[in-house]
Amino acid sequence: MKKSVQLIGFATAAFALVLQFYLMVTKALADHQSVLSEVWRFFSYMTIWSNILVALCFASLVFVGKFSFFKRPAMQAGTFIYILVVGVAYHFLLAHIWSPTGLQYVADVLLHYAVPIIYCLYWLTLADKTKLAYSYSITWLIYPFVYFVYALLRGLIVNTYPYPFIDVTALGYSKVLINSFFLLIVYVLLGLVTVALSRKFKNA
Repeated sequence: MKKSVQLIGFATAAFALVLQFYLMVTKALADHQSVLSEVWRFFSYMTIWSNILVALCFASLVFVGKFSFFKRPAMQAGTFIYILVVGVAYHFLLAHIWSPTGLQYVADVLLHYAVPIIYCLYWLTLADKTKLAYSYSITWLIYPFVYFVYALLRGLIVNTYPYPFIDVTALGYSKVLINSFFLLIVYVLLGLVTVALSRKFKNA
C-alpha cells in the first residue's frame, strides 16, 4: 500500500511538472517568444519548486539508494508544509483570478490540488515519522525565505512577479515585505503544528 502510494505520488508530480513545462514552452514557440525567458518563468513559481520537492521526496522512497537527502524525516515533513501552503494558498487566493482550459486545466489541477492532496495524505497517514525538534519550524523557513528573495530579485530584472501579493510594481516594497513577513509567520506556525504531529504519530 505504502509503496503504491509513493509510486503514484512520484508519477503524478513528475507528470504535472513535465506537462506544465511542455505547455509553457510550446506556447512560447507558437507566440514567437523567447523559450529561455519562458523556462525562467517556469522556475519563478513556488508551485513548481514545491512540486519538484514532492517529486524528489517520493523518488527517494521509490528508487532505493537515490536522493537520500530527500528521504530524511525533516525534509519530508518540511515538504509537507510547503506543498500544503501551495494547495491552500492557490485555492483561496489565486484560483479565482484565471480560468485555465484544456491541458492547462489538467496541469493546474495536478499541480495545485492532486499533488498536494496525495503528498499531505501520505505524510499524515503512511509516512515513517520520527520525533522532530521544534527548532525545525525555523529551519524550514530557509526555503520560503530564499524563494522570496529570488522572486524579488528576478522581478527587478524582468519587471514581472509570479504572484500578486509579492508584486512590487503594484504594491510597493513596504507592502510586499509586510505580506512576506506574515507568510513567514504562517510557515512558522505550520512548522510547529507539523512537529507536534510528528511527535503524536511517531513511526506511523
